[in-house]
Amino acid sequence: MSILSALNPAQRRAAETINGPLLVLAGAGSGKTRVLTYRIASLVNEIGIAPWKVLAVTFTNKAAGEMRERVQTLVGDLASDIWIGTFHSICVRLLRYEAEGFGLDSNFSIYDEDDRRAVIRRVLKANNIDERELTPRQVIGQISQAKNAMLDPTEFARQAGEAPGKRQMAELYTAYETELRRNNAFDFDDLLIEVVRQFNRHPEILKKYQERFEHFLVDEYQDTNKPQYMLCRQLSAHHRNICVVGDDDQSIYQFRGADIRNILDFERDYPDANIVRLEQNYRSTARILSAANAVIGNNQDRKGKELWTEGPEGDPIKVVECDTDRREARHIIDTIRRQTGSGGYGLSDTAILYRTNAQSRPLEEELQRSGFPYIIVGGIRFYDRKEIKDILSYLRVLVNPIDDVTLRRIVNTPRRGIGDTSLERLQIFAQEHSLSLFAALEQVNEVPNLGGRATKSLSEFSSLLRNLIAAKETLDLPELGNEVVEKSGYREMLREENTPEAEAREQNIDQLMAEMTEYFDTNEENSLETYLEEKSLMSSADENGEEGNAITLMTMHSAKGLEYPLVFISGMEENLFPTARAVDESRVNPQAIEEERRLCYVGMTRAREKLNLSYALRRYAYGNMIECEPSRFLSEIPTELIESSSEIDRGFARSRQQRGGPPTRKVKPVPKPTPKGVHYEWDEPPQVMQNAAEFGEFVDSDDFLAVGQWVRHPKWGRGQIVEREGHGEKMKLSIRFQTQVKRVAVAYAQLEPA
Repeated sequence: MSILSALNPAQRRAAETINGPLLVLAGAGSGKTRVLTYRIASLVNEIGIAPWKVLAVTFTNKAAGEMRERVQTLVGDLASDIWIGTFHSICVRLLRYEAEGFGLDSNFSIYDEDDRRAVIRRVLKANNIDERELTPRQVIGQISQAKNAMLDPTEFARQAGEAPGKRQMAELYTAYETELRRNNAFDFDDLLIEVVRQFNRHPEILKKYQERFEHFLVDEYQDTNKPQYMLCRQLSAHHRNICVVGDDDQSIYQFRGADIRNILDFERDYPDANIVRLEQNYRSTARILSAANAVIGNNQDRKGKELWTEGPEGDPIKVVECDTDRREARHIIDTIRRQTGSGGYGLSDTAILYRTNAQSRPLEEELQRSGFPYIIVGGIRFYDRKEIKDILSYLRVLVNPIDDVTLRRIVNTPRRGIGDTSLERLQIFAQEHSLSLFAALEQVNEVPNLGGRATKSLSEFSSLLRNLIAAKETLDLPELGNEVVEKSGYREMLREENTPEAEAREQNIDQLMAEMTEYFDTNEENSLETYLEEKSLMSSADENGEEGNAITLMTMHSAKGLEYPLVFISGMEENLFPTARAVDESRVNPQAIEEERRLCYVGMTRAREKLNLSYALRRYAYGNMIECEPSRFLSEIPTELIESSSEIDRGFARSRQQRGGPPTRKVKPVPKPTPKGVHYEWDEPPQVMQNAAEFGEFVDSDDFLAVGQWVRHPKWGRGQIVEREGHGEKMKLSIRFQTQVKRVAVAYAQLEPA
């Protein structure tokens, strides 16, 4: 019996369509990972493809690990020869394997956001630019945007022309890249674009991998950006057996550079492509699916599919109107209490989703009053904690001693009496003699104007590093980790501090040591280099593990790929969801609302059994109580699928009626989108994308340029937005500062959230 007999008819079609390009449109909960793993198993076990000729890529280590485990269950030890990993890990593998041919040093460091920020700060300082005038986050955003558009510093400078701001950014980009190369380092964007560029420069190396990988599988194709798209095209060009799996209705990462056109235009790229739709859902009830289908059906730019299930019809979608966000939070917690008390659900069965992180405040306060345990996805990750980054930085320097950025992090941690002035003099000496900081340490006695204490401390630090580098050759990974913790004085520093916080930090280090031991015991490739590479490539999605019996709170972006029996989506209000920015941009770019609607679809399809949607008529935000209207997405759900109710205080209802509004009401309709069949063409204003890069993490969370928001201006300080007009590069704001109201142009104001 074929291994594919375990699949439903559509899944089986997707798994057994072997030759040529294949697009698998996999709806939420339709078993896409199952299709990918069974397809790989069939290729190896039944078709007879050598396992090392199969390449499968996805977006998180967690997803790649799950795929690898499932494949191993199906094909056994052969799974170890299949290339399965994230885009970034596969690219790192290629860069290290082909370093000599590419002209690279294989011991390169991988810089995270903190490292990037440190480099940018040094570049700004070297160019005498005040961080209050141009923040590191703005510079990083512009450089990242340029890299994801495959623009190197030379091309970026050419396109910049003579515009002063762009010319300055081009100079900073050039200086940033120079610093990375001097430190033998790549940032996360580089890992992708460097492989694409090197393949273009070395067609003979590209040809080797094109011929090797007979079958190329790509998960979550709707989330690919330009470099990932180009890499897919490069690697699949010879055999053309490329299978991409994704869901255009779940494309929600445009702010990170994802391009929905990659999946929508797959047939343009591959005219002979086969298309298989996976529409049978194994997660949600029929009513939840019908509601989600109805909402997403209002999008114009989509391939189109209709989720269905053989499962139960399920309960109606609960839509609850509340007078305030505080009442909304209380209603949600009361409902959870009832459901977990007599409804047969546990706290861990429950998720509360919201559009922006700022919405968690009233929910957290009510949860604290209730005594319910809860976790917030997106807090400080384990590997982002200072003590963990410090120890890993020591280990990174042992592998790549010329990495000045990482060495600067540890040179005075724990404190060794090496001040900023002494370190700056060492840095100047290193630059004047074309040395790395590590090499300059060997000549510390020749550094001018360096005090005796600093010279002694730097010499001792240099000796410490030399001894640890020597120990690296004889100790295994966990032994080396413990050596670093002890010999660096880090553990002694925490014990001398003798505080509960220091004790917790020491416990985190102990956990890191235990994790190193587990890694060493369970991985064939268990060197320091492979361990650091894995840690460098970890994303926040890889750390969302089991947290016991607790309610989960998170943004809808964070919820993608997860599922819960009970789901609450709070804040279903216009200008919150969809955001005010999306509403404004939609006047020239309908995609702004369409991405918000896809996000709503993602949120709704996280629910397995019960879906609760709520909104407030008044919400405390930006220091004021503001009036709210129900989200347009609520009006897109057929009324026969909804059970509506109100949580309205009588006093509020009377006051609302006196002001001319009804005491309570059903969901207020909003204008329907343009009828289906209308084709949109638009050019997005350049400043819209520039803002998306400059404001980084805020693009997918708070609309911090909304009326009522508090912002910070480099000259006038903190102020509150009182009026907004225009959009994109023409947006203007009136901001009330302490003594005056100023009108500013967003394109030039360099505003930040306050």
